[in-house]
Amino acid sequence: MDVFARSEAAVTETLLALAQVDDRGASLKLPHLVGQRYDALFNAVSNGGPFAAEGKAAVEPLAGFRKHDSFRTQISHGVFTVTLDHRGQWHLVARVVALRAGRASRDMFVTDQSEAHANLMSLEKDGSRLRSALGQVRHHFHKM
Repeated sequence: MDVFARSEAAVTETLLALAQVDDRGASLKLPHLVGQRYDALFNAVSNGGPFAAEGKAAVEPLAGFRKHDSFRTQISHGVFTVTLDHRGQWHLVARVVALRAGRASRDMFVTDQSEAHANLMSLEKDGSRLRSALGQVRHHFHKM
């Protein structure tokens, strides 16, 4: 959760910094939902966006971090069951009920201790890369 929270804060701080840039920042949306903030930032720094030149190095890290969206949903909104196997290794089952188009959508995520560790290492690497790239974007505008 910490990696997600720090990365989401970096996305929000970057959007706020870009929104303060004279003419170009005025068109930026500052949405409430975090997924929409990632989308708004991606649109701002990708090709054709108002900050494509300054933000091009953040495009790939943003896209790379988004591959963890479903994991974030499970960890943030799931109802958990934890079991131990005969070797003392834990297994996690997370169930999420969401409403999509007015209907219930029920998802389940299952992982074990070693898979969770690998997932955490990937998440930490991608989060660090994203926060670093966004820090460089913000630094560009703070020194102006």
